[in-house]
Amino acid sequence: MQHNKAIYLWLSILIITFILSIVWGLWGLNHAMAKTILLEVRIPRVVEALLAGIGLTLAGQMFQTLLNNPLADSFTLGLASGATFGSGLAVILGLGFLFIPLLSMIFSLITLILVILITSIMSKGYPTRSLILAGIMIGALFNALLYVLIIFNERKMNNIVNYMFGGFSAAEYNEIYYIGLVLVPCIIILYSLLPRIKLLQLGEMHAQSLGIKSRNLTYTVLFISSILTATIVSFVGVIGFIGMVIPQLIRRYYVGYSLGKQMTLNIIIGGAVMIIADWCGGIILQTYQIPASIVLALIGIPVLFYLMVTQPKTVD
Repeated sequence: MQHNKAIYLWLSILIITFILSIVWGLWGLNHAMAKTILLEVRIPRVVEALLAGIGLTLAGQMFQTLLNNPLADSFTLGLASGATFGSGLAVILGLGFLFIPLLSMIFSLITLILVILITSIMSKGYPTRSLILAGIMIGALFNALLYVLIIFNERKMNNIVNYMFGGFSAAEYNEIYYIGLVLVPCIIILYSLLPRIKLLQLGEMHAQSLGIKSRNLTYTVLFISSILTATIVSFVGVIGFIGMVIPQLIRRYYVGYSLGKQMTLNIIIGGAVMIIADWCGGIILQTYQIPASIVLALIGIPVLFYLMVTQPKTVD
């Protein structure tokens, strides 16, 4: 019951934040203008921020849970860099709207495959500890390739830069539909896999003794999380820290909660934090459009530093 109170509290905060960010500043405008801004700008912007916050935070939780590494995230695993390269390539080639998320997903999965292959070679076994190192290397490679694309296509530089600093100022309803079509099935599948993921937390040998194919399960969840990340990045750009920091905070301050309730809290809090970041950067400060990724970096870096400093010390 105490656990449910926390969920209800954060759900209330999410609803209040959602409503305030939609109607903020509209009360001084005439009815026609307020209606236009509400329907064509605010609603798609806030809903897209909500979905992006949910997806990136959930993916971050899955990466950290499976890899048992608090620094595991789409950014540190190189998946965001691969997805950004795919989106940039689609923009430069002048491909249609639907090809941008498609190439983003393809290169995100290519990144995941490369990271797993490199890690398998490095570790010569079950790849978990070396994934972050391999992810950083592959991510740096795709960032370098993206920079080469920018050099040879300066006319389209602004369009590519938009993917490097994610935000929601250009949100549209069709983007919401596509993100939602990927997000909802991914959430359903991940919830259905929770019993097996819980067993995997007991250790690889224990899980295998209970009939769980741990490696297949790990790759399946990594695949789902990668698809989720790539879809969001292809439409809104790279947004870091939220998928790394929020799951850590929830795991530390809601340590007695089950994995399923932690997952629910990640969904709710991730959505609320993303809305707040976009609200502060783009709605309250209407004159200056600061992308949500920049706001989250300004907040996330000190919080991440605090988590590292206050991390309980272990004796070797």
